[in-house]
Amino acid sequence: MSYDWLVIGGGASGLTAATLLAQEGHRVALVEKNPCLAPLLRGFRRGDFHFDTGFHYTGGLGRGEILDLFFRCLGLSERLRTTPFDLTGFDRVREPGQAEFAFPVGEERLEERLCREFPGQERAISGYLAEVRRACAVHPYLDLEAPLAGSGTFFGLEGTSLQEMLSRWTDHPRLQRLFSVHTLLYGVPPEEAPFSLHASVVGPYYQSVHGLVGGGLALAEAFAARLTELGIDIFLGRGAQELLFTPAGTLRGARLEDGTIVETRGCVATLHPALLPGMVPEGVFRPVYRRRLLALEDSLPAFTLYGVCRKANSLLHGRNIFLLGNLENGLDDTIYLTAADNGPASGSGLVAIAPLPPGATDRWKDSVTGRRPPEYEAYKAEQAAHLVRRIEEGCPELGGIKVTATATALTMRDYLHTPRGGLYGVRHRLGQYNPQRRTRVANLLLAGQGVAAPGVLGAVLSGFLACGDVIGHEQLRERVKACR
Repeated sequence: MSYDWLVIGGGASGLTAATLLAQEGHRVALVEKNPCLAPLLRGFRRGDFHFDTGFHYTGGLGRGEILDLFFRCLGLSERLRTTPFDLTGFDRVREPGQAEFAFPVGEERLEERLCREFPGQERAISGYLAEVRRACAVHPYLDLEAPLAGSGTFFGLEGTSLQEMLSRWTDHPRLQRLFSVHTLLYGVPPEEAPFSLHASVVGPYYQSVHGLVGGGLALAEAFAARLTELGIDIFLGRGAQELLFTPAGTLRGARLEDGTIVETRGCVATLHPALLPGMVPEGVFRPVYRRRLLALEDSLPAFTLYGVCRKANSLLHGRNIFLLGNLENGLDDTIYLTAADNGPASGSGLVAIAPLPPGATDRWKDSVTGRRPPEYEAYKAEQAAHLVRRIEEGCPELGGIKVTATATALTMRDYLHTPRGGLYGVRHRLGQYNPQRRTRVANLLLAGQGVAAPGVLGAVLSGFLACGDVIGHEQLRERVKACR
């Protein structure tokens, strides 16, 4: 079996890369270790409820916005139906002793509401929002009119931190915390988060906010149908075990876990970068590059609770809730609440995500899903009870919560085949050498959240960045522009 391109990993980045390459006429194979495509996007079902695990809401999906154009370019849009989030408050923040703050859709509305809530901070608010606009405007795949040359195709992990940028504009602790609350969406604290990365996450949200009818499962199925249309060969349930090279060091293929040899002239690898050194022979990568990949830190781990509201309510219909602790604790004890699947509000399920300190489950790291010790199950039950108490105190409208399932970093590690189970994969922090998409091996490209940016938008964008190196960035951007 011989292909022009092999894509390793069937998540959003890999599906994007495989689709783009096949649309260019290349013969493409896609390998996914799990028995189904897009395991994180698909979520899971318990009883009458489907729970999203990898897609809850996104920016950039309004008509003509960047993710909408990406989906059109990929041939997915006819299979997807978007659902707008609450214009008056897509994200609502509840803090002890404070009135709820609702982030409205639209930057002008957001600025107006912030200025009303924080009198005397008008200059800081307008200045900070302008910085977000400027940071997004220089990226050639967020702003299609931005010049390619010298514009910084990558999301840099150097420069100014989010906390430093906020401190330039204001010393108001509550305002700083509100502007930082969305760091929970990529698992890096404000003092470590590159401001440019943070802007690429929140900027699209400030413009429009949408979900998908059917959530991540609908997106996974749309991708699967598109791959079938394009004739892409898919190898499921057998991951890539090693990459194969000629004696001269040229990539020639991959050996899968079942021994199958897939020959290829090029490869886009979307797996966790720390797994790559174990897949290539000694000498293919320089020792310093191998060490950097193996030393990559993951984003913060989290405890995730999947539950069902005991009372019919509309609290999470088209909106999310951030439950914050006391101001002096910063964002350490934040809980993010979202609807299970963007379904009807009445009787809907919910997902609650709470960050955990690094190493919280390390004592059980040698166990595997289905064979955990009783102490681990007791730990999960204790964490779930604590989370339920806080949610019921902060959101009495829910009428209580029945816990359906829970997950920790070990769950993420075992189901998604990442080394440490960070909620958003590789940590995007200042000073860390996250890999770029080009490697020193010709035609071996990297993609995924760890290479570009987190979230569905970041993962899809990463696939475009990698394929731009094959197709040509200007040509690829023109194809995206033509979808307007």
